[in-house]
Amino acid sequence: MDRINGIRANDAAPVQSKAKTKPSARGENQQSVKDGFEKSSSDNVNWDKIPESSRRYFSTGNKVTPLMDGSISKGDSASDIFKNIEDLVRGAKKSIQIEMFSLDKKDLVDLLIQDAKNGVKVQIIMDPPNELPMEAEKGKAIEKLRKNGVDVLLYPVKEANSPESKFGQIDHVKMMIVDGNKAIIGGMNWGQHSPNNRDVDVMVEGPAVDNMEWMFRKDWLTSGGEQKDLPWIDKTPAHPEGNSAVQLINSSLDRNDQTIGMSVNRAIRNAKKSIHCELFCLSQRETVENLIDAHKRGLDVRILLNPLKIKDFAVNEKAAAQLKDAGVPVRWYVPDKATENKLHAKIGVFDDDQVILGSANWTNAGFKVNREADVEVLDKKVNSAFDKAFEIDWAKGSEEPHYLENHIDDPGG
Repeated sequence: MDRINGIRANDAAPVQSKAKTKPSARGENQQSVKDGFEKSSSDNVNWDKIPESSRRYFSTGNKVTPLMDGSISKGDSASDIFKNIEDLVRGAKKSIQIEMFSLDKKDLVDLLIQDAKNGVKVQIIMDPPNELPMEAEKGKAIEKLRKNGVDVLLYPVKEANSPESKFGQIDHVKMMIVDGNKAIIGGMNWGQHSPNNRDVDVMVEGPAVDNMEWMFRKDWLTSGGEQKDLPWIDKTPAHPEGNSAVQLINSSLDRNDQTIGMSVNRAIRNAKKSIHCELFCLSQRETVENLIDAHKRGLDVRILLNPLKIKDFAVNEKAAAQLKDAGVPVRWYVPDKATENKLHAKIGVFDDDQVILGSANWTNAGFKVNREADVEVLDKKVNSAFDKAFEIDWAKGSEEPHYLENHIDDPGG
C-alpha cells in the first residue's frame, strides 16, 4: 500500500528522509509534531483559539511572506505575486511541482519550458480544459508544455451529473513547490488575465512545505502519474526566520479532505474581536449563519464581495442580503471596466493573529466537492499585512454591486 493512503489531508504527513526513516502513520508521528509545537514560543502565534486536539496539524518554524497583486502591493516587488513566482521559477535548481486550475500566462509557460530544457524536473497537475472558448488557451498551453519536456497530468475530475457531483468538480488548486523547500500557494491563477485581478497568495518556507509536497504526491498518483517520477521528499527544517504556525487544509469529494470548511467555520466561531473577509464567492449556509452569529456577539464583522454573475444569476446577492438584514456591514468590490478585473481573493482575517486563504470559495463546492488547497496561518505580522490590504479595499467598496456588462458565464475561480 502506498504510504500516503489513510493519511488525512491536513495531518502532519510523514516525510522521507535521506536516513530512510521509517514512514509513520498519523498516530505514530505525533511525538515529533508535538515536540515542534512545544518548542514554538513566538509572540506572533496565538494558540488559544485552536482546540488542543487540532494543534498537532500545524507545523511551526515557518517563514510566511504575504503576497498580493500589483494593485494592492503598489509596485512593491517584495510582495508582488507574479514577481515572486517568476523569481522562484528562474531560481529553481532541481524541481518545480505545480498544481494549477488555470495556467496559460505566456511568459510563465516559456519560463517553465526553459527550466525543463536546463535540466529542472518540471511537473504540473492541471484541471482538464473544457469545451468553452475561454478554456482554449489552457489547452494550447498544455500542448506546448508537453511538447517541450514538461510533464503535465490532468486531474481526474468528476463530470456534471455524475453520482458523486451533480454540478461537476474542478481541480481548483493554485500551488507551486520549488526544490522541495519553498512554496507559493493562494488564490491567484496563472492565466493571461489573472494579473488584473485582486488576489492574495503566500510564500511559505519551512516544514509546512513538506505537507504541500505530500499533497502534490497524492494528486500526482491520483492523476495517473508514477511514484518513481516524483522527487524524494526531505524533511524540511525550521526556517531561521520562521515565526509562523501553518496548517495545510484541503477539500475534495473525499470526506477526509473536507477540512477547509471546518477550519473556516471554527475560526469564525472562535474569533474574539474581528472578522474581515474578501471573497470571490460566498454562499455556504453554515458560514453565513456563523458570520451573523459573530456579529451578534459584538465582533467587527465586515465582508467585501465580488459582484459575480453566472448565466445572469447574481451568485452573491442572497448571502449579502442575509448578512445585511442581520446588520452585518457588506460592501462590493468595484471592478475596473477597462481591465474587467474582479475580486478573486478567498481570504478571512481573524482578530489580529489568524488568516485563512487559498483557492477555495466559501461555497458548498469549495468546501466539499472541488479539489482545493488553503493555508491557515497563525502569525500576527502576516495578519497585519492582509488586514491593511482589506482596509484599503473596504474603503473603495460600494454599497451596491456594479456588474460588468460582459460578465463571463463560467468564471471557474
